[in-house]
Amino acid sequence: MQRTALAALGALLLLVALGCGADAKPEQDPGDFVQSLVSDLYQGDTADAWEHLHPLHKEKVSRARYIACERLEPLEGDLRRFEVVEVADAPSTVPGSADAVDSTAVTFRVTLALPGLTPQPVTHTAHVFPVDGRWTWVIGPDDFAAYAAGACPAG
Repeated sequence: MQRTALAALGALLLLVALGCGADAKPEQDPGDFVQSLVSDLYQGDTADAWEHLHPLHKEKVSRARYIACERLEPLEGDLRRFEVVEVADAPSTVPGSADAVDSTAVTFRVTLALPGLTPQPVTHTAHVFPVDGRWTWVIGPDDFAAYAAGACPAG
């Protein structure tokens, strides 16, 4: 019986080593994930956005504080168009950590409608990180530093 348990444990460790663990690449398209995240943020759905944060950021930034801070200065504009421009594997660091880890860079273009302004496309690149077979995102370095210090980011 002990040999069976050891064999099962060995098989489990092999599966984790082969990518079935924390860094397994998600099945969801990273561009679709970023589009959903950007939509949530522009609709003020910060609770859902927080649910998809990288575990390191969830550990440092409580859900309640993230929601409260983001409601102080919500993103302005109505999201009119979202277009993925490029997707590429690109190691990146998670703010609050020193080491580069696997990530996927998603470059996207959004067109926002802002009061009194002609809609203009803006291009941005976001890094998303595979964790436990799903995509996660991170708070930018400056905003993360404010959160880690117990404050809300300055707008």
